[in-house]
Amino acid sequence: MSETTGPPQDPPAEIRVLHVDDDPGIVDLTASFLTRFDDAFSVYTSTDPEAALERIRNERIDCVVSDYEMPGMDGLELLERVTEFDGDVPFILFTGRGSEEIASKAISAGVTDYLQKETGTEQYTVLANRIQNAVEQTHSQRALAESQRRLSRFIDQSPLGTIEYDETFTIVRVNEAATEITGYDAADLVGGTWLPIVPEDGRRHVAEIERKLLADRGGYQSLNDIVRQDGERRLCSWHNQVVTGEDGDIISIFSQFEDVTEEHEQRERLERTNILRSTLFETLPVGVLAEDADRNVLRVNERLLELFDLPGVPADVIGTDCEAFAREVSDMFADPDGFVTRINGLIEEREPTWNDELVLDDGRAFERNYRPIELPDGQGHLWVYYEITERKERERRLEALNETARELMAAESCEEVAEVGVDAAKTIIGLDANVVNLYREGEGLVPVAATDTARELVGPLPTFAEREGIAWRVFERGEAKSIDDVQSDPDVYNPETPIRSEMFVPLDEYGILIAGSPTPDAFDDEDVVLSEILGINIVTALEQVQRNQRIRERERELTRQNARLEEFASVVSHDLRNPLNVAEGRLDLALDECDSEQLEYVADAHDRMAELIDDLLTLARERDTEIELTPVALSSFVRSCWQNVDTGDAAVTVGVEGTVEADETQLRQLFENLLRNAVEHGGETVTVGALDDGFYVEDDGPGIPPDKRDEVFEYGYSTTHGGTGFGLSIVKQCAEAHGWEIGVTDGADGGARFEITGVDVGEE
Repeated sequence: MSETTGPPQDPPAEIRVLHVDDDPGIVDLTASFLTRFDDAFSVYTSTDPEAALERIRNERIDCVVSDYEMPGMDGLELLERVTEFDGDVPFILFTGRGSEEIASKAISAGVTDYLQKETGTEQYTVLANRIQNAVEQTHSQRALAESQRRLSRFIDQSPLGTIEYDETFTIVRVNEAATEITGYDAADLVGGTWLPIVPEDGRRHVAEIERKLLADRGGYQSLNDIVRQDGERRLCSWHNQVVTGEDGDIISIFSQFEDVTEEHEQRERLERTNILRSTLFETLPVGVLAEDADRNVLRVNERLLELFDLPGVPADVIGTDCEAFAREVSDMFADPDGFVTRINGLIEEREPTWNDELVLDDGRAFERNYRPIELPDGQGHLWVYYEITERKERERRLEALNETARELMAAESCEEVAEVGVDAAKTIIGLDANVVNLYREGEGLVPVAATDTARELVGPLPTFAEREGIAWRVFERGEAKSIDDVQSDPDVYNPETPIRSEMFVPLDEYGILIAGSPTPDAFDDEDVVLSEILGINIVTALEQVQRNQRIRERERELTRQNARLEEFASVVSHDLRNPLNVAEGRLDLALDECDSEQLEYVADAHDRMAELIDDLLTLARERDTEIELTPVALSSFVRSCWQNVDTGDAAVTVGVEGTVEADETQLRQLFENLLRNAVEHGGETVTVGALDDGFYVEDDGPGIPPDKRDEVFEYGYSTTHGGTGFGLSIVKQCAEAHGWEIGVTDGADGGARFEITGVDVGEE
């Protein structure tokens, strides 16, 4: 079947028609009438069907017109041959032999149209119309098919998640992006509704959107949470559209969406930052200028004149030409021509503009906001100018604090963190006299780092005991505090101190950052906010230091434990095995000298002691042994393990395939212990099967009661006579060494089923 590629196009200007008839006179006459009817027709004739087929193979033919009864090949046979390599080309049977039987055969064979030859010339007009209609219909069908293919490719390749619904809001298709965002496979969603991916608290809202879409037959945008298959909630931006036909009936409904969780969270963080900046900047004065429709100064405030160092008062400027005023001011800017050109461009565009940045020759920075305003006599213009030099400096300081955060996180001790924090408070925030006191139990807030200026002002730095001084009060309350005059505070630590104003920033439970000045009212809100940001970074670094210290201590403890385990293993291996070997040897001699069933009990006890020693050695020596991963084929490996276990009359069914990356020795211990456990507990049939993320070992024995399932992996737990109680402990240890999880549940036939999950099973 031929395939049309590229975008849909209008029908070709030339309609290429092939007329096949064994009568040369008929084909010539038909060609004459068709070309006279419409000069778009190019008629090619053939009296030989085989020659006609060759032309169709090698040339573009828009329509085939064929007689029915021809020697060697009739019209329907010709249609069948044409359909083999081009099933789209219209085929009109134009025959002189008409009958209901032929018409029925033609329709069954799939002809595009059927027309009986008659006397007169009107039949050629009918034929021409039939050809035009057939070609146009075929083109429309090809265009529709191509459109559908393009739409399908667009949906499949779209980076946006796309869900297609039918008119009942049943999902009929989802693309790969949708499955990635929702976490569901396409098979989980197709045929269902949107309910699985919408959290319960959002379903009423989504149902209302559905109702509006069906009622309005239009589009709808929304911002909704989804719940992924793993239960995680994500925020998505949705664009929903109903597609209707010319009759208004719904053809399809599309929902395209994207995960905007991070973007939304970032926006919220930015908004919080902007709120913080707004708190810092809200008191900054701004200069305002309003123009009337003729571009004359309508109103100006005094602050604008102050910003640009212009003489006079606002009344002197009102009514002057704004363009001339702009040229006068432009001399102060680094790019005078650009200043004026930008103003004229904004007025011409008449679009609101915010935060248009400007730089003066003296290094000061400004921002400008513009918006058109409606006035009774036409459209005017409103300009707002404000200096942002201080804001730029604050941004520089914030960037410097971010750099300090990296240095803080590289510190290896609390004292080093304090030293970095003190230096940052001085060089970035400008707190020349500052100190960091860390809390130490039994001592209080102990100074560990300070600037030279702080030491010069205070002398020996004090340690604040519990409930002593302003520092302890702020530390206990956990809120930053700036005190304009500490001499007036009843909790002042040293009434004779040369310090007049102080700022205290608690560092959670770790301590406090203190800054002081010999002048009153030395710290403003900006100092407090920047110090709090620094404090957050210091706390994060202190947390990391303590976390690392705990990790190192844990590593030391594990080293000690491993040493004790190794010592224990040596005792078991040497001090217990040797006497046991001697006892077994003596027992063999005794069995040679006398025949007593009591000696058989002694032999059983020796065997049990040997099993206990082997299991204890396995638990002790392989507890923290590094595993060496190699590919292991599960099916053959399990059968090999089964051969190594005394299974008696029990049978095994292996239904697990694929390979795992595992330590072969430990994996063998895992399987052999599970298989031995299954047989020892009455299992006559043991099954090893596959899970989505692992495998299981199941028996048909009596099973394990639910209230005992948490105990079976404990050391020494056993329910059979003669069991060591260490087998399942070893199994759990082997699983955990690989990062897998193990659990126990009911088997299919009532026995016990041990499931090992978290396993990446690959193909063999």
